[in-house]
Formats: sequence, structure tokens, C-alpha cells
Amino acid sequence: MKVYNHLNEYKEACNPVVTIGTFDGLHLGHQKILNRSLKASEEINGEAVLLSFFPHPRMILQPENNNLRLLNTLDEKISLLHQTGIHHVILHPFDVAFS
Repeated sequence: MKVYNHLNEYKEACNPVVTIGTFDGLHLGHQKILNRSLKASEEINGEAVLLSFFPHPRMILQPENNNLRLLNTLDEKISLLHQTGIHHVILHPFDVAFS
């Protein structure tokens, strides 16, 4: 798995199948989405790409809301994503300008 810290670092993969989301925790629903992305990429001889954001968008858009509890640290998230078999993970910086 290749990890990119900015969308500009990513060089387009062959026949990419892209999934976008925060994917905190990688619960069963997330796993199902990623498995579908991997299967779809295999069917077209492509690569599965996950576009996610750091920090979590709600931390930037709702800084006064202290109720957000992330299930995993960034390192844990990367480790869990590695276990899924996904080919590329883009962790794009999230800020007000990007939003």
C-alpha cells in the first residue's frame, strides 16, 4: 500500500477505483465498501484508491464541538487500511480553504 500525504503527491494509478471518506475506525460497513472497491478494481485490472482527510473535517468545520471522538489515531488508521489490501491511500490535508 502506498500512502500519500497530499492529493498532489498521488500519480494516477492504472484504472483507479476511488472511494472517498473519513474512514475512522474501519467498522464492518467501511470494510464492505473497501472490499467492493478492491473487487471492482480487480475486475477492470485496476487499483483501489482511498481518498481520506486529516484532520477529520468536523475538527475543522466544528471546532467548538467537543463531542467528536475518533476511534483510531492516524497511525492506527493507516495500519488498519494496510490490512484491507487497498492499493493507494491519499490522506489529504483538510482545512477551511479546502472545504
